[in-house]
Amino acid sequence: AFPLKRLGGRPTLVSRFIRCITGHAPTGQYRDRFRYRHGEPTMCILHSGNWSYHTREHVLFHCDYYTRRFRYSSIDDLLQSLDPFYDIQHFLLDNPTAFSFEDAP
Repeated sequence: AFPLKRLGGRPTLVSRFIRCITGHAPTGQYRDRFRYRHGEPTMCILHSGNWSYHTREHVLFHCDYYTRRFRYSSIDDLLQSLDPFYDIQHFLLDNPTAFSFEDAP
């Protein structure tokens, strides 16, 4: 009930939040690990720079497609913040397709 209540009872936001914190998101890294035989793309198609492996860390910290209010550069940095859930929540609110199947590689 915690994530649902904290995120205002919005199921889509809650599902993307849970995908983000558990790592079970539609990323290239997830596809490599659990769907390797399917030969699905694993590189970020949204990043404007060089090709980048599509990981949770890439989405949260490096992909220039998304906007960020925070300046963390790693999961460890994010988790040391006063309220990492707040930072993730606002990242997801600012980027409504992050960790959705719409942005999957």
